[in-house]
Amino acid sequence: MDDTDIIIPRGFCEEKTFLLIVIESTVDNFLSRQYIRETWGNTSSFNYPVFQKLHAHLRGAYYPPLTSRIQHYAEYLTGEDDDLRASVRVVFITGRSKNVQSSRQLQMEADRYNDIIQEGFIDSYNNLTLKSVLALKQLNNRCSKTTAYVFKADDDTFVNVPNVVHILLGGTVPVFKASKKNPIGDQSRLTATSGLMVGRKRDGEKPIRAVNSKFYMPDYIFPNTTFPACLSGGGYLMSMDVVQRLYVAAIRTKIVHMEDVYVTGLCAQRARVIPTHNPLFLIFSSTNLCTYKNSITLLLPQGISMHMVWDFVSNYTIECPLNLKLMYK
Repeated sequence: MDDTDIIIPRGFCEEKTFLLIVIESTVDNFLSRQYIRETWGNTSSFNYPVFQKLHAHLRGAYYPPLTSRIQHYAEYLTGEDDDLRASVRVVFITGRSKNVQSSRQLQMEADRYNDIIQEGFIDSYNNLTLKSVLALKQLNNRCSKTTAYVFKADDDTFVNVPNVVHILLGGTVPVFKASKKNPIGDQSRLTATSGLMVGRKRDGEKPIRAVNSKFYMPDYIFPNTTFPACLSGGGYLMSMDVVQRLYVAAIRTKIVHMEDVYVTGLCAQRARVIPTHNPLFLIFSSTNLCTYKNSITLLLPQGISMHMVWDFVSNYTIECPLNLKLMYK
């Protein structure tokens, strides 16, 4: 593809980045972007040292990072022990608007925050797939030599960055049923450094053929009776080699307007990337705000703002219980 971007952050991907979070947004969603910048997206303060504060009362109920992974990713990390920090960056990707004023405001926002990627297509729900593919293109072309992991999210999602960094360093977050005799429970540690595409797995879903549905999938676009296994699009994590493989596959794969089915299903299938399920990636909201401390992704509950969730999560005196099984129902 030729250059397709209208706006690109200054110095984008020129520095080593352990975790690059790419948030899909629309031109007019300034407030959503601003709320993220002011809360979980402020990665200078909401970084790995916070993990110990979030879960201090649960020490012994989760695995710490693996020394081997800390050594492997040493060039992306600073500090040590309880002050270990990862290089994390948040950027937003949008399309363009037909509204001239909205476009001017987005340019002013980009000049101020230096965290906007704008591509040349018209922003719309049916163009979400195109937005994701162009994000893969930018990452492939600009970030492949400097970035270890990419997290794709939507701008209505809360992402617990310290929890993400912890699992990437080989630690675990306590969500499985545990006991006093076995407080670690059934927790598995990440050891792979490549081939990683993890999130909330969806398997065996059938296309919706009702023309009045938001998720209508015509036969002529996708004739098969079942979608391939894929990950929910609200938030998923990839190693950089997977980003590259998905982009190459996307160039050769017929477009489907359901972004998660296309990128993490059809393109992943062609690229021979296996979507992996992790229970920390949730696709719903929760009125029990402890869930936001102990997961990786969650939507916002109705009537509760990003700042309200943030105020709860960043109150490190609140001790949430070990077993979150009941909170997910």
